[in-house]
Amino acid sequence: MSTRRSDSAFPVGYNRDTDSLVEGMTKREYFAIMIMQGLTTANAKFEDEYQKARLAVTEADALIDILAYEANPKA
Repeated sequence: MSTRRSDSAFPVGYNRDTDSLVEGMTKREYFAIMIMQGLTTANAKFEDEYQKARLAVTEADALIDILAYEANPKA
């Protein structure tokens, strides 16, 4: 099974205010959040929070690329 940036990590959420189902976050967003959490816990030093966020997104993209390749190495 291939992994794409737009795949849903949590397909459906619930909005209590509007009493409706909403689209969940993507795997890319979820991976970036988890990576950013790790960077924060590790007390890594960055110029600012935007640099940390950019690194987390870049690392999330790299993870997705590797997972997609491993699922289908000939593609």
